[in-house]
Amino acid sequence: MVRRCAGLLCLICMLAALGPAQAALPVASVDVLRPILGRLLGDPPLIRLDVVPDLYEGGYARISVYAQQAAVGGMRVDEMWLRLVGVSFDPDELRQGTLKVLQIRDSGLYGKLNLANVEAFLRAQGTIQDVRLARDGDSVVATGTLAVNGAPAQVWLKGLFQVYGDPEIYFHIQALAVNGFPVPYVVVDRLERQLNPVVDFRSWPVPFRIRSFRSTPEGFVLSSQRDFAQPCNDCGGPELRLTP
Repeated sequence: MVRRCAGLLCLICMLAALGPAQAALPVASVDVLRPILGRLLGDPPLIRLDVVPDLYEGGYARISVYAQQAAVGGMRVDEMWLRLVGVSFDPDELRQGTLKVLQIRDSGLYGKLNLANVEAFLRAQGTIQDVRLARDGDSVVATGTLAVNGAPAQVWLKGLFQVYGDPEIYFHIQALAVNGFPVPYVVVDRLERQLNPVVDFRSWPVPFRIRSFRSTPEGFVLSSQRDFAQPCNDCGGPELRLTP
C-alpha cells in the first residue's frame, strides 16, 4: 500500500512538472501571417486564410490561402489559391515581418487570369505598346506597336505561353510580322529575350512550381499541376470546376 501511494505521488509530481512546460511551448502565430502574405500578394482587396499551426515556433502544419485580385510580379491575378503543407519559417525573420522558409513538405498554387489583366501587364513591360490579345485555340494572337530602328511599326505575333524550369513562364513566338511583313528568326529571338520571362517566381520567398499555363475561354490558368487539377480543396474560395 505504501509503495502504491508512493508511486501515485511520484506520478502526480511528474504531471505537475510537465503541465507548465507544455503550456509554455511556443505555438506558431496565425495573425502574424496575414500582413506578410498580404504584402507578398500585392495587398489584394480580399484574402482568406485557413491556418493550422504546429507545436513549435515558426511551424505550420498547413497554410491555405485564397485571394482575389492578387499581384504576382506585377501581373494582376483574378483569383489565386495557395497551399503550404509542413512548412517552417525562421522565427526571427517572421517576427520582423518576412518569410524565410527553413523546410517545406509540399506546396501548390492555382491562379485564374483574364485577358485584360495579361494585356495590362504586357503594356507595362514597354516592349510592345498598345498590346491587344485574342485567343486562337491554344495560341494567343497579339497586336500592337513596336519600335523598329527608332520608328514605330505595327506588329502582329502569334505564340504560346509555356513553362520553363518550373518557376518561370515564357511566351514562345510562333509567327511574327511587322507592318505586314514576316521577320527573320534573329529578330524573333531578340524580341523573345526582351519579353521573357513573363512571370518569374524565383524571387518569391516560398518555393512554388508552376507546371502549366493554359488558355481558357475567360483567359488563362496557371497551376502547380500538369493535369489542370485543383491543388487546394480547403483554401476558403469558391469550388473550382474546370475542364481542359
